[in-house]
Amino acid sequence: MKKILVATDGSDHAVRAVELASDLAGKYDAELIILHVTSSRPLSVAERHMAEVEFAEQVGQYVTENLADVATGYGNLLRSQPILRYHSEVDQIIHRVVGERVVESAKTIAHSKGITEVQTILEAGDPTTVIIETAKKTNANLIVLGSRGLGAVQGALLGSVSSKVNHLSDINVITVK
Repeated sequence: MKKILVATDGSDHAVRAVELASDLAGKYDAELIILHVTSSRPLSVAERHMAEVEFAEQVGQYVTENLADVATGYGNLLRSQPILRYHSEVDQIIHRVVGERVVESAKTIAHSKGITEVQTILEAGDPTTVIIETAKKTNANLIVLGSRGLGAVQGALLGSVSSKVNHLSDINVITVK
């Protein structure tokens, strides 16, 4: 086993998956690849409010660096009013900022377990498709993911990402509870 792909959304089950994948990477001297798939869905009112409170500075910085046309005067507006609700582009930026936190947190867990070969990947799209495609692109020998993520309601209605990955993957999949 040379490469282990662990998909994480920051949920409790995903954190346990990162811990197990890190342990396996250490045991087999394998490279650990941490993947987070960002959502393309619009943010809920609660998520927008949380972003206004917790991520205003990071979102403002990301906008300034990447969306110059939207960023004109954005930093001052962001501090003075809840501007996030007025820009649909910001939803994706917030998903990205949160995703960066998720992969950095997972990377910290891996490093705490002595894993030095860690690659992080942040992709947008359908989680099942992105996980399987990333496993193929990176030549991963194993996929590790939580059995239940943050999308519990959607998973109950449409089938969980872990079930779909397990069914569709050509390589071994470990689901962690």
